[in-house]
Amino acid sequence: MIVEGLELTLIGMSSVFLFLLLLVTLMYAQAAIFKYLGVSDESADPANEDEALIAAAIAVKLKNG
Repeated sequence: MIVEGLELTLIGMSSVFLFLLLLVTLMYAQAAIFKYLGVSDESADPANEDEALIAAAIAVKLKNG
């Protein structure tokens, strides 16, 4: 019974490890694709930050009354 438990634990932990390894590999592949395509997460226009802050302030005001 203990051997079966250890076997099940080994299979379960191995599958979790392999799944996480797959996720990390896919993240690196996605980063390489984005770098190749020139996709960036930086905002091109600093005015967008001001607009986002204004929209957030309006939303909070409308929610709180």
